[in-house]
Amino acid sequence: LKIGTIIAEPILAHQRPGRAPLRARVAELLDIVGLPAGAAELYPHEFSGGQRQRIAIARGLAINPRFMVLDEPISALDVSIRAQVLNLLADIQQRFGLTYLIIAHDLALVEHFSTTVAVMYLGAIVETGPTEAVFANPAHPYTRALLASVPRPDPDHRPQAGVIHGEIASALAPPPGCKFHPRCPLAIDRCRHDVPAVTQLSTGPNIASHWAACHLIGT
Repeated sequence: LKIGTIIAEPILAHQRPGRAPLRARVAELLDIVGLPAGAAELYPHEFSGGQRQRIAIARGLAINPRFMVLDEPISALDVSIRAQVLNLLADIQQRFGLTYLIIAHDLALVEHFSTTVAVMYLGAIVETGPTEAVFANPAHPYTRALLASVPRPDPDHRPQAGVIHGEIASALAPPPGCKFHPRCPLAIDRCRHDVPAVTQLSTGPNIASHWAACHLIGT
């Protein structure tokens, strides 16, 4: 399909605009993401990866959402293009007052772009809280392992070895108790049988509370 048809599809699914207003709306969306109106007559293979990402963003904006889910928004892009896409997303968020839910394994992106973080393991949230609190004081062993695995541009830095052992279990047949216990270096007997309760670590007047689900918290 041509780009104009791709962007127009969600509009036509929710509205019934005339041909001229539809063309004008597609041109407006392309302009918002930094592409010329003539891009509507081209096909996806005629664009770079960064441009295709802009087209996907335009399509997501087509029906004026207030909430957008961004699943790995920069994972397949070159480093220089990533910055451009992130700047575009930030500008769009400010311009239209959007809320983003970002799903990502890139912790630098999460720290830079998020106000609140939820860390998941096997489909369960094991820790959540304000970004600054989670990154500065990670409470769950899995969160600590994730942060310890981030490469650092320091030749003298020696990453912590053996933080996580083994392979991730099947989400269809998760282990009993804490789902992370088979790979956790700090696991105790209780972890193998009892599902950990969610514990509040801190709170504040203007930020979300910091929570984690681990038997070792407070012990």
